[in-house]
Amino acid sequence: MKRVREAFENGAFLLDLDADNLDEVFRQSIVAMVGGGFLSPGNGAAIEQELHRREAVASTAIGNAVAIPHAYLDGVEEPSIFFVRLRRGVDMGAPDLRPTRYVFILVGPKDVASEHLDTLTQIARCMSDREFRYDMRQAMRQSDLIDALDAFEERISPESRTRPVDDGLEYSGQFAGGFLADLRRRLACYWSDFRDGLQAKSLGSVLFLYFACLAPTITFGGLMESATGGRIGATEMLLATAVGGFLFSLFGGQPLLILGGTGPHLVFTKVLYELCVQFGLPFLPTYAWVGCWSALFLIILSLTDASCLLKFFTRFTDEIFALLISVI
Repeated sequence: MKRVREAFENGAFLLDLDADNLDEVFRQSIVAMVGGGFLSPGNGAAIEQELHRREAVASTAIGNAVAIPHAYLDGVEEPSIFFVRLRRGVDMGAPDLRPTRYVFILVGPKDVASEHLDTLTQIARCMSDREFRYDMRQAMRQSDLIDALDAFEERISPESRTRPVDDGLEYSGQFAGGFLADLRRRLACYWSDFRDGLQAKSLGSVLFLYFACLAPTITFGGLMESATGGRIGATEMLLATAVGGFLFSLFGGQPLLILGGTGPHLVFTKVLYELCVQFGLPFLPTYAWVGCWSALFLIILSLTDASCLLKFFTRFTDEIFALLISVI
């Protein structure tokens, strides 16, 4: 990746190029290369012609929205790489049929063609990494491109592969030690949780989750209404699910938790209501105090690192719990 890094450090890139076809991509890229001093003006037309000739023989698009066109002429003195990120994808006949957005133009004399094969292989390797492509898509300046390359090299380094990963289930031996450690781990990702969600591609998932949460909430709300004598209905369930989901999304650290009514919750609420009727207790205040009591125990478990005991639970325990949910 040495040559790619040198290209980024020397400013040999063009971000969000506005082009609708391959001719415009090559033409504007050559103009930018000549203007930046990466290519002599006398070789511009010949390089563009060679790029078109090579593309006519076989497409240089390799998939994953990446293309690596290359041209080698005797008149070119030094090998160079020029990176172009397109504003919109261009059809270059990729094997996976995806429009091309990332173009690495390789230019050099004929005697370095074999050396550029190694560079081409390295580019193909890094662009096959989904995280690297995401970083390249989000890059706005030179430092972002270099940071993306640094992050990729760190991910594939032998040290990172052998580095132990903290699973967060080790007893800290300190009061609230696990809670504070979990908070430190989450702070690094907190902003990206909002930034990644505010994208057009997330809209479909948001709508899907909205209706996926809405349907059971209304259903369990109706069941709750009949089980509690109208004390809790669909309106209350909608409000509780919305408030609880909002607060948990802001402060929670477990995205796989079920936010809303479930079968065991319904059974517990029904039993509690029957007990309140039997002993003459007001249901809603009792229900609220039960919630506070449960919250107190959850806080105690959190501050004492009780979650580290989860590593002793087996798949058998998980399946028994899943069976219980299914039966209820």
